[in-house]
Amino acid sequence: MPTSRLGRSGGPARKVNTTMLAKPLPNILVVDDEPSIREFLTRAVSYIAREVGEASSANEAIECMRGRQYDLILSDLAMADGDGMALLAHVRDAFWDGGFILISGYATTQHVISALRQQASDFLIKPVMLADIRESVKRTYAQVLARREAHAYHGMLESSIERRTRDLDSALAELESNYGATLEALVAALDAREHETSSHSFRVRAYAAHLAREIGYPAAFLAQLEHGALLHDIGKIATSDSILLKPGKLTEEEWQEMRKHPVEGERILRHVAFLGPAAVIVRHHHERYDGQGYPDGLAGEDIPLGARVFAFADTMDAMTSDRPYRKAAGFDAVHQEIIRCSGKQFDPHIAKTFLRIPVEKWQELRATAEADYAASSRVLEPVLV
Repeated sequence: MPTSRLGRSGGPARKVNTTMLAKPLPNILVVDDEPSIREFLTRAVSYIAREVGEASSANEAIECMRGRQYDLILSDLAMADGDGMALLAHVRDAFWDGGFILISGYATTQHVISALRQQASDFLIKPVMLADIRESVKRTYAQVLARREAHAYHGMLESSIERRTRDLDSALAELESNYGATLEALVAALDAREHETSSHSFRVRAYAAHLAREIGYPAAFLAQLEHGALLHDIGKIATSDSILLKPGKLTEEEWQEMRKHPVEGERILRHVAFLGPAAVIVRHHHERYDGQGYPDGLAGEDIPLGARVFAFADTMDAMTSDRPYRKAAGFDAVHQEIIRCSGKQFDPHIAKTFLRIPVEKWQELRATAEADYAASSRVLEPVLV
């Protein structure tokens, strides 16, 4: 029998909260091979749960799930007889539709990528605060309820088509919002790997989204552009630190390796269904309007519109941010560069719109993006210090 809140006494899981609410509280299973941490996590979620079970290993967690329906699982990444990633794969293969939160004290960006691919709901880094645990549980359970409601709506005939559409859109929007939080935490980890470019991805997302709206970019595709801008450098996961963090000039061979990151980024994203459309922008974010870019040497309007918009955002952020080898240039210098390279590096039609946007707007967007980055980095502080 599992040594758990569910099975210590051989009886049913402990009733934690039986208050009647508009929506039921979740049944939660806590999985960790360290009793003290397991007890801490159990106490942390007890007042926002209906029942809490405990398991000391992945195998015990599977046994617990055979006898009871759980809405959420909080699992350690590494345990004595198996890891949380294997447990995640097992429950997803069994078509379990609950939320899965992974917790680790030594996570790498590759761990986060793997968890995202296997549809983990969240990824927390030890030591984790009570507030972070509870917020993650609440957010994840809202995601679970939204997904279940969406599935239910798909299988029902509603008397009011308008109401069904509105409710379904709301549920899907909530799912997208929660996935967005996971993506931002991932990108914060990636930007932190290159210390001099921290918050870069958040800034270029903000710049690209604003410029896209100004040129009349289709609203239906704006989220894809934002995902692509945020994740444009995700392929650098495959680039070795000796190249990525090299203080001096790269050799030609090293440059060839670095130039692979757009293709690697596309390869990563195309395996995640809702990020598939963004993969096109990631692949082509280093193309040039004159065809001298990479990886495919596309030119003019053969370059996806989102990638052409991104080129302006990326250049502006690179020029207005300090680097170890130079100080940031002003926005006047950015304008001169856009004018000089219009029709070469940049789409000349988009350049006209870019040059009309006030400097104050770009400064406002930069401040907001850096605040978003700081918020998404908090969960990673223990491993970034």
